[in-house]
Amino acid sequence: MSYNKLAADPTSLILGIVSLVIIFLGCCCGIFAVIALVMSIIGLVFAVKSLKEFDEYPDNFSIQSRKNVYAGKIVCLIGIILSALFIIIYAVFFAIYQVNFADKFKEIYQEGREQQYKTEDTIYNQSIEEETINASDSVYIDSVKIE
Repeated sequence: MSYNKLAADPTSLILGIVSLVIIFLGCCCGIFAVIALVMSIIGLVFAVKSLKEFDEYPDNFSIQSRKNVYAGKIVCLIGIILSALFIIIYAVFFAIYQVNFADKFKEIYQEGREQQYKTEDTIYNQSIEEETINASDSVYIDSVKIE
């Protein structure tokens, strides 16, 4: 009897632990929850495949390897649940506060446009005054200089 390790023995456990660390350290940003969800799903797929392989050929693999893969499966399931929960919370948050964000962006845009118009008017009026001082015998019709 040779006792080999299952294919996902370290992989599923590592992916599950890393996804949990990402969830807890990066809980302020929604993109990290998506990354953790993907990692947990990949780890779960590896674990399920390895457990099926163990069930088919139990004599070829060690019991400790099966326990490690099963622990990886549990950790990946916890990672999937937590990251899905964070994604749902972010989706609800943005659905509720979407109108407020849109209004704030619109106000900022309008203030910027008003400031731009004020600056353009100031520059335009200064250029007309300078030209009027330099050429006193010129006439302006609709901002076109006629001499």
